[in-house]
Amino acid sequence: MPPPAAALKKKAASKNPPIFSQEYFIQNHGDIACIVVMILTVGTIFNSTSSYCGAFFGPRHNVTNFDPYNTSSPQLFNYGLKDLAMLFSYTLICIIGHAIWQEYALDKLHKKLHLSKSKNAKFFESGQLIFFYVLSVVWAFKLFIDENYFQSGLEYLWRDYPYAGMTAWTKLFFIIQISYWLHNYPELYLQKVRKEDIPTRIIYTSLYLITIVYAYVTRFWRISIVLLTVHYLIEIFYHSSRLAHFYSITKTNSKTAKSTSTYLFKLWNYVFIFARLASIVLAWLTFWFGLKSSSIDKITFTPISLTDSDESILIANFNTPIVRLFTLVAIGALQFWLVWNFIQFHMRRRREQRIVRSTAITSPKVSNKLKQKQQDSSNGKSENDDADEHPVVAANVHSNKKSN
Repeated sequence: MPPPAAALKKKAASKNPPIFSQEYFIQNHGDIACIVVMILTVGTIFNSTSSYCGAFFGPRHNVTNFDPYNTSSPQLFNYGLKDLAMLFSYTLICIIGHAIWQEYALDKLHKKLHLSKSKNAKFFESGQLIFFYVLSVVWAFKLFIDENYFQSGLEYLWRDYPYAGMTAWTKLFFIIQISYWLHNYPELYLQKVRKEDIPTRIIYTSLYLITIVYAYVTRFWRISIVLLTVHYLIEIFYHSSRLAHFYSITKTNSKTAKSTSTYLFKLWNYVFIFARLASIVLAWLTFWFGLKSSSIDKITFTPISLTDSDESILIANFNTPIVRLFTLVAIGALQFWLVWNFIQFHMRRRREQRIVRSTAITSPKVSNKLKQKQQDSSNGKSENDDADEHPVVAANVHSNKKSN
């Protein structure tokens, strides 16, 4: 018997929400952002609008004094108010890329895994973040090679500060970093993130954003790229182990999947400790010893006039003892906070494992209800997902719930 017409209308209405409605905007936010970017792109073709629309894509505030006898020197750029236009357009591009990766990669994978709702949210989070982290690390290594970061040792991290400018690829790196973490705020609404997950994501998104903007404004570009790369490498190992864990949950009879997940998780533990120590050492050498040789008493803004333009550029110098001490203390406090949450994360997991072992020994005859709960846990349907939580903020969230 064919379904009634009313049911068909109801099904069609659920798939095609009315235009300008909230659901329509959420379902088509990637296409809407793409249209805005396309309009700005078309504007760069015409002479009357190219100067305005071009500011949304290409780096501005060029500080290069062109020498006709030396054409091999790269163009250098400073930061300024025109960067806000680039942040707007690249934030939209990040939203578009997020939607494409979600639809054509993550949605197809998660349908094969059959995870619970809580694990689905963590799967999507790890899937999005690991793509961005890998892209950022590859980009950073390209900068290390092209700009000869470590050819003369660690001295390059503080040599010639304040730098006259940064290359186009370095500036685009910072713009995209800021744009990506900015786009995470509207994604909380567009991806319908669960209310209990929103505080966690806001915390680490805000930390990333504040840290990168501070490094961009204070011109500590080189050391910040190195520290970001070290941190992103840690996160790649963590989210890889997390995704492998989700895969091993669905493949309950696969010993290879479980061993791979366990191996990646142990590898992340070792990389975490080594990378945190490396970050503290690099920050200490740069801000306590390296930049101290060119220290000044107060923050200065030096105007520089360009030979081929009437524009005057301000070169800021933040190499004062107070700024260096504040930056070093902030980096140390952030590293300590990450390590503390890392320790709490493992202590909580070990305590839970001890409880499970003790209950298994004291009660050999398990009730049917407990058997069903253990079976759900093995299939990835347990309500306790602490083992999959991000250790950066999971410990704080857990302690807040406990105190309440």
